[in-house]
Amino acid sequence: MRNNQRVAFITHAGLSIGGGHIIRCFALAEAFGSLGTSIRWIVNSEAHKILLKYGAQQTSFTVVDKPFGDGAAAALSTVSRLSLDICIVDSYDASPSFLTELRRYAPVALIDDCRGRPVERDCDILLNYNLNAKLLGYESGQAELLLGPEYALLRSEFWDLKPEKGDTILIIPGASDILNTGEQFIKWWRKDWPGAELVLGPLVESSKAMRLAGAALNSPNLSVVYNPPDLPSRMAKARSVLCTSSVTSYEALALGKPLAVFQTADNQVEIGAEIERLGLGRNLGFWGTWDEIALNKALHYLVNRQPSANPVNPRGAQSAARMIIAILK
Repeated sequence: MRNNQRVAFITHAGLSIGGGHIIRCFALAEAFGSLGTSIRWIVNSEAHKILLKYGAQQTSFTVVDKPFGDGAAAALSTVSRLSLDICIVDSYDASPSFLTELRRYAPVALIDDCRGRPVERDCDILLNYNLNAKLLGYESGQAELLLGPEYALLRSEFWDLKPEKGDTILIIPGASDILNTGEQFIKWWRKDWPGAELVLGPLVESSKAMRLAGAALNSPNLSVVYNPPDLPSRMAKARSVLCTSSVTSYEALALGKPLAVFQTADNQVEIGAEIERLGLGRNLGFWGTWDEIALNKALHYLVNRQPSANPVNPRGAQSAARMIIAILK
């Protein structure tokens, strides 16, 4: 790679897509930026809004709705004009034909977490930072493989963040709360349960957030916060975390917080199972397969569990960026 490296990210976000793709790409982009790399984004409008809230520069964007669908030609045309050192893709919708075309213009690094197909055949570098990454059967001799939580893609706020003792359980159901779990948590929450904050993410509609905040007023020990900019410090000060087995669970693990997870998407299922198998937290299972009684048992676990060992590299994004640069030299 040249001294002034150029990296482009192609990804997306939305109510049905969630926010995990854009959040972990942003973490990796921060890491590349800390190494002096120039960043370009090719994203849909929902992802664009999230990135602007995180502080990404407006001039570094090309907004393409459905970049892996109807807008694929526009995304590829943009890449063809950029003279990139590498293009990083994060989406389950990136087809083999799309990736083949993309590799005509630049090497491709693919961020994956479930190996729904042998994606390592379609890219030059494969990054999966999950606890179960080495169990998924990626074929050696295809792409360069960066596997495991050594490469966890956590935002820069977590790189040097230190945990503190707290009294509040954070409930984080994902950027879009795609299965409307927040409303059910409010209905379930009992007055004799521990104090908790329900954190609604940036893709939740503001009208829904206001409605849920109002509903929570009837509970003296449960409050609702909407897309708080200080979420990392809130997590550092929390007693424990209840969240989807997504990037949020790795943030909690990096802080050594007692953890319980559940799933709202298929790609989260094996990650949740691995968290429990390794003794790192309690896995409730897929949303809709457990009830108020199971939740109560998980809360007892979260209250009584001592901080766990940290298997996650808080600076995993920097490790990944350095490895990608080294591979391309």
